[in-house]
Amino acid sequence: MVETALRTDKRRAILDAAGPVFGDVGYERASVDAIAAAAGVSKPTIYAYFGSKEQLFRDTLADIARQLYEASYDAVRDLDLGADRWRAALHDLAYALAAPHRSGCTASLSRLALAESRRDPEVVTLVQRAGYEPVLEALAGRLAMLANTGALRIPDASLAARHLLALTQATLADLTGCGAHAGDDGAVRAATDAGVDVFLRAYEA
Repeated sequence: MVETALRTDKRRAILDAAGPVFGDVGYERASVDAIAAAAGVSKPTIYAYFGSKEQLFRDTLADIARQLYEASYDAVRDLDLGADRWRAALHDLAYALAAPHRSGCTASLSRLALAESRRDPEVVTLVQRAGYEPVLEALAGRLAMLANTGALRIPDASLAARHLLALTQATLADLTGCGAHAGDDGAVRAATDAGVDVFLRAYEA
């Protein structure tokens, strides 16, 4: 048990150290020596845990994506489906789901993944699977539950979830400078509310 905890702590330390190094200089210029020094471990320890610099890079980006979207996943999971509360809850959820797009960390992650996608075409898919897709799947599930109550008319829950995200986040890039800043709270709230209103005109029973 103690050995497992130590391995987990070391892996966590390596991932926490690797993120800033990769983010600052990119994949090619990042050195395993620098990451090892930042994590307080030896270079062989990094290879023992991750096997290669390439796998460390992939695991680091996936880990960052999971952390950035964790709150979004929790917000979807906690969506109130009560008959007299679900509309207001959906508005609140849309505003909460805008949070990753208002974060400079998310913008940096996207840029880093796209920059390395020519070298490693799978890296963008890995990031999406770790961060965005679990949120999308959870949202589809909650919307399907609303459809089961008769509140919404949804023939395809996955498509409806994509529509909701697209409508509520359509102008976030403009409002946040593509994630360079958080944007004005009132403007972001107005944008997500408008998106929910359009969604409900299409899907409300």
